[in-house]
Amino acid sequence: MRGAARRAHAAWGMGVDYVTCLRVLLATADAGSLSRAAAVLDLNVSSASRAIAELEHDLGAALFNRSTRGLHLTEIGERFLGRARRILADLDDARAEAASLNAAPRGCLRVLASPSVGRAVIAPMLPAFLRAYPDIDVEIRSGPAFGDLSHILIESGADVAVLSGRPPDSGLLFRPVLTGTWWAVAAPGLVAHMGLTDDQEPAGGPLSGVACLSRPGAAPAWRCDRAGQAQFLSFPTRVAADSLDMLRTLAGAGAGLALLPDWMFMDRPPAAFGLARILPGWRVTPDPDESCDLSVVYPRKKVVPPKTRAFVTALGAAGRAFDARTTPTP
Repeated sequence: MRGAARRAHAAWGMGVDYVTCLRVLLATADAGSLSRAAAVLDLNVSSASRAIAELEHDLGAALFNRSTRGLHLTEIGERFLGRARRILADLDDARAEAASLNAAPRGCLRVLASPSVGRAVIAPMLPAFLRAYPDIDVEIRSGPAFGDLSHILIESGADVAVLSGRPPDSGLLFRPVLTGTWWAVAAPGLVAHMGLTDDQEPAGGPLSGVACLSRPGAAPAWRCDRAGQAQFLSFPTRVAADSLDMLRTLAGAGAGLALLPDWMFMDRPPAAFGLARILPGWRVTPDPDESCDLSVVYPRKKVVPPKTRAFVTALGAAGRAFDARTTPTP
């Protein structure tokens, strides 16, 4: 056993471990008195004094100048104190992280999500999640709205937000949940009326002149890619809605074509909503392209609460399962 290790072992042999010695050092420096430090740490004064003596023996130098007015750090004590603070802070963080990993997830989990994401993505996976974690309650709120997402999470008291699209550069932690794919859909009656077939070329065919459902302010234009070939479509708009659920309902009613994220059908296939996919052999995206990936974001903390970690893991598993179901096999 060498040097510092031998001296630390000597301290342990006296019943004062090295970490306790460091904590006594910090408390004494902050309080300016061994008796006050001992009271803070719930030690007797003789144990606190022995801890400081052991540190000074270990370092071979005095850490405090002693006077009738109290204790004052020496230059060596000042330098050592700074390192000791960082070491203990890292140790406390490591212990908290280890404890959280071992702790059972519990408490109220507050989730922000748009109504479409909440209904199509969160609701289907929630029953199994609640069965797996009986000590977690879930509160789902509509959001996030436009603005500073970090501020929105703090103000709302939410633990996580589930987002569609590219995550903002907000300083928050984010994890991808699902690689979204756009699906072109229409009511079967409209597909039959157009005479559209699976191998139909998008441009210059039955799709020309058909009304497209879109969001307000969005130009209804699609890019269709297949085998290195790209075709572009533009449509007239007769109905616009800012809700994906409304666009899906309108499309099912035969009001026009719609381009929707595939996760809108995470719980049920298009046919359950009175819809059929069109151009399934093509990769169809808005023009200009827009991401419909799903991700979960949450505040950046040294220790992520077990309830948050459990939800993120479960949501990621649901996304991977959906990807596996919808990815064509070669």
